[in-house]
Amino acid sequence: MRIALLTDGIWPYRIGGMQKHSYYLVKYFVQNGVHVDLYHMNDSRYDIDKLEFFTEEEKKYINPFVFAFPNKGRWPWHYLQESYLHSKMMYDCYVKQIPVDFIYAKGYTGWYFIKRKKNGVKLPPIGLRLHGYEIFQAGKGLIEQYRKIVYLPLVKYLNKYADFIYSYGGGITDIILKNIPNSKQKIIEIPAGIEPSWIYENNVTVNKPLRFAFLGRYEIRKGIKELSAALKNLVGKQNFELHFIGEIPDAFKINSPQLKYHGQLSDAGKIKSILQQTDVFILPSHAEGMPNVVLEAMASGCAILATNVGAVNVMVDKTNGWLIPPLNEKEIEDKLIEIMKTDGKEIGQKKKISVNRVKENFMWDKIIVKEINSIQKCINGQV
Repeated sequence: MRIALLTDGIWPYRIGGMQKHSYYLVKYFVQNGVHVDLYHMNDSRYDIDKLEFFTEEEKKYINPFVFAFPNKGRWPWHYLQESYLHSKMMYDCYVKQIPVDFIYAKGYTGWYFIKRKKNGVKLPPIGLRLHGYEIFQAGKGLIEQYRKIVYLPLVKYLNKYADFIYSYGGGITDIILKNIPNSKQKIIEIPAGIEPSWIYENNVTVNKPLRFAFLGRYEIRKGIKELSAALKNLVGKQNFELHFIGEIPDAFKINSPQLKYHGQLSDAGKIKSILQQTDVFILPSHAEGMPNVVLEAMASGCAILATNVGAVNVMVDKTNGWLIPPLNEKEIEDKLIEIMKTDGKEIGQKKKISVNRVKENFMWDKIIVKEINSIQKCINGQV
């Protein structure tokens, strides 16, 4: 089998949950004998031509093509134009290569491919993975409203004309079915995965006082403002500790010994160490896909407090955590107080269930089998 994987980058040449997902897709595809024509880009200090994060044996199955993302300035519609040109550059390269059996398009990278196929050009099946479908989820502020107006027509177009639509399941499937007409027969449900190195094999323990953690970049939709507002009402009144991983502007930091700000951490070992010493991981996002950070926290032995957005409900339920609605600082505050009053044995049980759930359902060696089988069915016309 030979596939073309179109992506706006793979980790660690580009940082992000989507990029990490792309990296492991490639790695596990080639480990299973799938040839990958990799169309991607580089934002890092690494020499991308070396593909040094793959073994020599893995590289035998990778045919890489690197594209610089176009820069058309900062006018209001620039990213749409840039995304279109980026996809066209990939397409112009693609048509010069040997044929593939399947095109796996992530984000907007498949735009030009889908357009050409719609217009009658013969192409193999195109599977679209947009990850979060945040455009259909809760938003806050003028920027989020602007994004919805600008990108909604494109998102609907890509989903309408792609041959297949990837979903993480749960809330993401619900979003697709609600917003994309006639999509039911096109949906392929496959969750995200995680590496075995994240699994915490020791016996989980519960700290006194409870230890919480947040990991994410500072932006509105990650819910940091709501979390910070809730914490302002709790510090000095409740006995707990919370660790922030990620860049938080000084103006938004709360001056309290109960809160630890670690800044941006690129060392996975340091992140694992913090998560493995955490009792409850907090994800207060307004919108998400299937955030890899939740899987990392679960694998590290954390119970999860999260907003019920995207495919979070595929990973988290009442047995290993707590789900709350987004955009509500009072909900966060009340739930944190409730958790602090919860018996330690119950929290310990939730932590154990998190680890076991990852082992059973979200390991990459199992996920890739589903990916390969689904692609084979698409190629054979069985979906």
